[in-house]
Amino acid sequence: MLKEYYDNITTYLTVTLGSNFLFFIILLTTIASIAYFIVISYMITQLDTRYFLRKNSVLEKNSPIMMSTNKSVSNNTNETTHFFSINNIGVSFIVNIVKVLFGVLLFVCGLAMLVLPGQGLITMLIGLSLIPFPGKHKLEKNILARKSVRSSLNWIRTKAKKDPFIFD
Repeated sequence: MLKEYYDNITTYLTVTLGSNFLFFIILLTTIASIAYFIVISYMITQLDTRYFLRKNSVLEKNSPIMMSTNKSVSNNTNETTHFFSINNIGVSFIVNIVKVLFGVLLFVCGLAMLVLPGQGLITMLIGLSLIPFPGKHKLEKNILARKSVRSSLNWIRTKAKKDPFIFD
């Protein structure tokens, strides 16, 4: 029964769209998947190893990590500013809007990838990390509780010769 249904669908698509168009769609989807994996891998490798740590849980204000970070920031405030610092409120607002829209796009793509080929949970996690909403940290924590998500993130970082993420 399932084979007959599959045959009917393939026959209908081939007759309606043509075999060349179907081949083009399959090729385009494959290229997009590879490009997407490269972009997501690059984004994951550029994050700090402590990105998924919460400030209040592990990195207390008196810990050596935070003290050294605070000293380096306070000593260098007169010299240079961070490359991505935005002083103009209008530009900052536009950057935040683009960030939220990109996060929503990644989240929707991640939802689609739950049934289509791709890294659905990781894409959803990256999309959620860009969107500000109540309960965001709890949802991220639930997704990061999955061993498969953690191992996938650290596998990508290991292949890029970066240190693995430190999780809560």
